[in-house]
Amino acid sequence: MTKYTNVSIFGQEGLYDIIVKDGKFEKIAPTNNVPFDGEIVDLTGKLVSAPFVEPHIHLDTALTAGQPEWNLSGTLFEGIQRWAQRKETLTKEDVKSRAKQALMMQIQNGIGYVRSHVDTTDESLIALEALLEVKEEMKDFVEIQLVAFPQEGIVSFPNGLELLDKAMAMGADVVGAIPHFEFSREDGVESIKQCFEIAKKYDALIDVHCDEIDDEQ
Repeated sequence: MTKYTNVSIFGQEGLYDIIVKDGKFEKIAPTNNVPFDGEIVDLTGKLVSAPFVEPHIHLDTALTAGQPEWNLSGTLFEGIQRWAQRKETLTKEDVKSRAKQALMMQIQNGIGYVRSHVDTTDESLIALEALLEVKEEMKDFVEIQLVAFPQEGIVSFPNGLELLDKAMAMGADVVGAIPHFEFSREDGVESIKQCFEIAKKYDALIDVHCDEIDDEQ
């Protein structure tokens, strides 16, 4: 049993004691100096809060800036092109190593919940396979939700719909789409329809990249 003493709690005046037993909160009460039979950790007024949430990251692409080339224009579309080059060299260990490094940065800053998109426009789906393993291996430290994300389109990418369906069958949690990256407005609309059909099939959430550019279509 551990008592964390002199704790600040958001929205509450004064300092508090938090007693933790077997990994669970046993008691939260105003700080007192009553003898305690257990470990005491003095937080000297530091804030204790619920974990933060990272609602949008791409762990499969994390820490790849400049590989194999820099995005010299700074545009979204060139960024996607650079990633398309980079994913040709992906290995499972490459994805897992970078993802875990990025997650550790987040955990150290108080994040306990992460929603990550993972590119499904790759016949091997190696990034998804890697992140499914990371999700399991890191579950004691962070809760990860994976979005099956068709980075190069559902309609416009060969077998885009089939790969999205396969990703959900493999264990992705959320269905993604990127309508403005499809070849035409009509394809973008069709991609949204297909996204919803896949979501209904797997009774899953939807997370769509949209309104990212100034294209009125």
